[in-house]
Amino acid sequence: MKIQVEVPTSLDDITLGQYQRYIRVVDQNESEEATDFVNKKLVEIFCDIDLNEVHAIPIVDFNRILEILSEAFKERFSLIRHFELGGVEFGFIPKLDDMSLGEYVDVEATISDWQNIHKAMGVLYRPVNAKMKDKYTIAPYKPSEDIQMWMKEMPLSAVMSCMVFFYALGTELSTASLAYLEKVMEKEGNNSHLQEAFQKSGVGINQFMDSLKETSQSLTRLQKNQYLSVSLT
Repeated sequence: MKIQVEVPTSLDDITLGQYQRYIRVVDQNESEEATDFVNKKLVEIFCDIDLNEVHAIPIVDFNRILEILSEAFKERFSLIRHFELGGVEFGFIPKLDDMSLGEYVDVEATISDWQNIHKAMGVLYRPVNAKMKDKYTIAPYKPSEDIQMWMKEMPLSAVMSCMVFFYALGTELSTASLAYLEKVMEKEGNNSHLQEAFQKSGVGINQFMDSLKETSQSLTRLQKNQYLSVSLT
């Protein structure tokens, strides 16, 4: 049986939805005994083939596929501000300082959870309305489950670049958003709901930083896969 497998060589060729599926498998199979199964699922998910087809791949080729995927996850990114999805150009929110309270709340609530991070991406990346050289505007934020699910098809490279961007900037997202909350609270006075949001915002950033650590750990596990001997029987 001859099998043709297309192996992604870049995170541009892996979707966020595929990575979410992989992370789910990893979280459910954390023991060393499950490593062989996780490796097989990794190839199944990222190469978009059936698990039965994975079993038929010669061991030498299987280990080579793991090596190629491992190399893809070693890419280093600066922030990817634009990507195309379904013929539509998406742009990263041009200025974090201009983020609205509603945008911040939705990002803060989902960016620390890999199974919901597509919702945060739907806030941070939106269709480009107008563009002139390096300047551009994006569509107004309107929460939509359809758009959120669509973001599962966005390239993983853009998601990872976004994570690295926020990590590098430390608490810029927090600082910008907290400053906004402070201004709103000054205008609104003693509003209990705003005060509660203000107090909880720091917790959200801590959760986000914990998520980055977990991401780093999962990528480390993935990069080690190429050194493992896997039984295909």
